[in-house]
Amino acid sequence: MLLFVQSYDVRKGKSSEYTDFVLRTHLPSLKSLGLNVIGGFHVIVGSGPRISSVAMAEDFLDLQKVIWSQKFVSLTEDLQNYVQDYGSRVLRNTERVVVDNYSIDSGTWRLNQYYKISRGSEKDYTEFLTNDYIPRLADLGLKVRAEWQVVLGSGPRVLLETVAPNITDIANAFNSDEFRRLRRSLIINYLDSYSSRILAPTGRVEVAFILGGMTAAL
Repeated sequence: MLLFVQSYDVRKGKSSEYTDFVLRTHLPSLKSLGLNVIGGFHVIVGSGPRISSVAMAEDFLDLQKVIWSQKFVSLTEDLQNYVQDYGSRVLRNTERVVVDNYSIDSGTWRLNQYYKISRGSEKDYTEFLTNDYIPRLADLGLKVRAEWQVVLGSGPRVLLETVAPNITDIANAFNSDEFRRLRRSLIINYLDSYSSRILAPTGRVEVAFILGGMTAAL
């Protein structure tokens, strides 16, 4: 399983034009190319581009054909008229976390943790993740949805994706002594770098696109 993530900021004064372009051109074109766009987020807490659009693919060769096609290149160039600080990444499921029927559930928030595992620490990290980190985060109300490895693109090499119904649940867990202890143990014992971001679902773009498709089918 692969994710293709496009990240960017909307240019000042281009918000309405951007939304119109995404609904009328960008999302339908990606779908016609075979990219299954499953959702989007904007960053509430943390650094980097504020918006991420997430598409899912099962096969790397099929994804490669899409992103190397002239239609995708032209579409991405057109997107630049409305956004800045554009970047993209391809993420692979590490299979250290069991993922059943992956999707971006509407309305869920994300606490994403980004890091690089120290060389030689992979085995001990896996045991800590499975036996300690994931179960204790669950006790705090945070469900680890998946773990991804960046295979194309810059930045930290691992993304641990954690979900919660709302930002209050994330904030309560994030500010707890137990979370601080867990994160400190993770960073000190297994990692070379660490950062985190809280992301909210954009909602309006994906929902409008889905409803538009449903209406057209009537």
